[in-house]
Amino acid sequence: MLSILLTVVGLGLLIAAHEAGHLVLARLLGMRVETYSLGFGPRIAGFRRGETDYRLSAIPLGGYCKIAGFSPDEPAAQDPSDPGSYANKPAWRRFLVIAAGPGVNYLLAFVIIAGLYVTRGFVDLSTTRVQVLPGRPAAAAGLQTGDRVVAIDGAQVSSFGDMMRELRKADAPPARRFEVQRGGERHAVEVRPDNGVIGVTQDKVLVQVPFAEALPRAARDVWALNLATLRALWDIAQGRGGASLAGPIGIVKQASAEVKRGLADFAGILANISVGLAIFNFLPVPALDGGRLVFLGIELVSGRKVNQRAETVVHLVGFLFLVALVLAVTLFGDLHLGRKLFRGG
Repeated sequence: MLSILLTVVGLGLLIAAHEAGHLVLARLLGMRVETYSLGFGPRIAGFRRGETDYRLSAIPLGGYCKIAGFSPDEPAAQDPSDPGSYANKPAWRRFLVIAAGPGVNYLLAFVIIAGLYVTRGFVDLSTTRVQVLPGRPAAAAGLQTGDRVVAIDGAQVSSFGDMMRELRKADAPPARRFEVQRGGERHAVEVRPDNGVIGVTQDKVLVQVPFAEALPRAARDVWALNLATLRALWDIAQGRGGASLAGPIGIVKQASAEVKRGLADFAGILANISVGLAIFNFLPVPALDGGRLVFLGIELVSGRKVNQRAETVVHLVGFLFLVALVLAVTLFGDLHLGRKLFRGG
């Protein structure tokens, strides 16, 4: 229970940071923020400071920052003389306010990783050392945890990402020849992947460096996590590579498992989730920050506002789609409802 509680608090901090990005930049750019909420639905606790109601709401699935004039139906949006209204600000200011949320998630991941480099150490994302999962093709072929993959079918690999890309090539043969470094010696191992998956994860090799070196390393690692997450999403879209979406329950399970290994491991997974949260919100999907940025980008290019009511309808449809997606991933991914319904069928 303690690990689950710490996980919920940690994930809540990522959401709080995201919404704080919207809040702070909105204020800096002259917009009036009416509500800053962690969670949705009825207010259960909070306080008021200035024009903003800081609250904790009943449904702990995300959060929001309500800026005056954000919705076209609000009085502040229909009053052209309201200086604090979102609707009355130039498009570039509105663009920056929307982008600030996921931008802060990238910044938070950078700070966490840099802090780990200086203190406990952070995982070397460039290592090709593998941890072998039992009962999978790699284990059956004789690969061992700690092996450092040097080449696959003669193609040199310099990072774990290189290895994954090599495995997922469309024209790859059914059997792959791995060259690995083990105990100072080179070994050749033939592995037969299952849909591009051999059943290994990146072995955790911790690197500790001074502060001056930690900053550029953290920046590179945030970029590497960003690319890895985008590639995983592309694999999901193509139905290959064994990658899958996780819903709220799945994320809590994964993160709470890291809590049991120690707070430093938990901080590392939070940095990874923070990057994922930034990417998710930057996706050009209606109702997400990325969807709103698309409309603002059109306005910046054309010099004319998009029909606000039409945009609201598009975002509403997008929101309903996202709710359906989260429910589907939670029921059929996290809770394996499909297996339970059709077990034995």
